Amino acid sequence: MKQIKLVTSVERTPVGNLAGMVRVSKTEVEIPLGVVWTPLVIKPHAQLSVSDKLEDKAVVWTAKLVFKTCGEFGDRGRWAYRVGLSNGQYRLIGTDERPYPVASVLENMPENVAENQLSEVTVTWQSPHFIPSIRE
Repeated sequence: MKQIKLVTSVERTPVGNLAGMVRVSKTEVEIPLGVVWTPLVIKPHAQLSVSDKLEDKAVVWTAKLVFKTCGEFGDRGRWAYRVGLSNGQYRLIGTDERPYPVASVLENMPENVAENQLSEVTVTWQSPHFIPSIRE
């Protein structure tokens, strides 16, 4: 039976905090103990899509995370993202190695105050490895 998976939380940490991360299987990683994740304020529910494509005889995996926030997104440096799902699972976007996730922010300033004024953040990441779940 297929489980419903909704994004319930988004957190981030500097990619350097993931040094020592271990890929325990094709689909799972273990992250170092003591990594501090900063929660981001999001409007429920964010959208996470994971896709793959064959490029130059190699599979490239792409994660795209889109969420709306009323908070200040802040520094767009090198961040990794932990995405919490409604089934209790966490997916990891990014590692301490290149390529790093890229975030872009669309600030919405509508002409009418009744319209959506939330900023929309899009995080994309491409990897030669499957976008992993975090083993807790």
